[in-house]
Amino acid sequence: MMAQPYPITRILIPYDGSPSAQKALEWAAHLARAGGAAIENLTLLRVIGGAYLARHIQNVDLRVTRMDRVDAWRRVRQHHLDHEILPLLEEGKRFLQEQGVAAPIETRVGEGKVGEEIIRVAQEGGFTTIVMGRRGLSPVKGFLLGSVTRQVLSLAQKMTIFVLGAETVFNPACPISPLLLPVDGSEGSFEAVRLGGALAQGFHACQPRLSLLYVIDIADVTAALGEASALVGAGEGILADSLPLLLAAGFQGDLEDKLQVGDPPRVIAKEAEEGQYSLILMGARGLSPLKQLILGSVSKDVLYHVSRSIVGIVYP
Repeated sequence: MMAQPYPITRILIPYDGSPSAQKALEWAAHLARAGGAAIENLTLLRVIGGAYLARHIQNVDLRVTRMDRVDAWRRVRQHHLDHEILPLLEEGKRFLQEQGVAAPIETRVGEGKVGEEIIRVAQEGGFTTIVMGRRGLSPVKGFLLGSVTRQVLSLAQKMTIFVLGAETVFNPACPISPLLLPVDGSEGSFEAVRLGGALAQGFHACQPRLSLLYVIDIADVTAALGEASALVGAGEGILADSLPLLLAAGFQGDLEDKLQVGDPPRVIAKEAEEGQYSLILMGARGLSPLKQLILGSVSKDVLYHVSRSIVGIVYP
């Protein structure tokens, strides 16, 4: 069966030199090499945000409303660019080139709210993929303080975002394997399955292993009052519907499916940790930013419960 085209063409990498950002850079290099000629561009982006302003605001006379026209401010900003930002981006670019990335690599500097600027650049540049590191905040801190990762995930549309932590572990010889594909019957989860199958073809030489996982929410089992068999049947149907999507993508490797019961984010995270999955690839539900903030989402909850796996979230 004809394989689908490689699903990644333009990769945006927010880069600040941190250990998690370095992991993201390494992962992006693997994706780019696997894509070969399909990769049009990689862009390293550094956004100058609030931390920079906090360090240097004392050097500016706030009585002047147009700070960008103050000579002192421009000198401080240019010094920061020349001695900190641009060398860091060039270092990241050299790393990608040394890793064998043949596609064009650009560097870019933005200013403003970091998460919003990342999404703006991604959308205006037609990027299919964002690969980013996370700072590793606890769930409470992430909720109360906000985070770049949370903001990016809340604003993203029609792209795939891969999030890596400093503790992320993957096998360089086969970086997407084993791959866990949680499905729930939504279009987002089916799109993640399609993308997983197409990615697997890009790494077919290492014969990646894929697992489909459906989790019956324990809350639904409790509410079903003895009708759990219907929930099992629905889950089995969703797993069965996912298989043709993988085959249509040309996947021919090692595949298994699993059906479990529990709290979905915790079950997914537990399965990922115990199975030592390199990548969890799942679909976004399409909630508005406000609803995501109030209700949370399975994908964000999974991010808070895993430390070693890459989490890829597909926005259809």
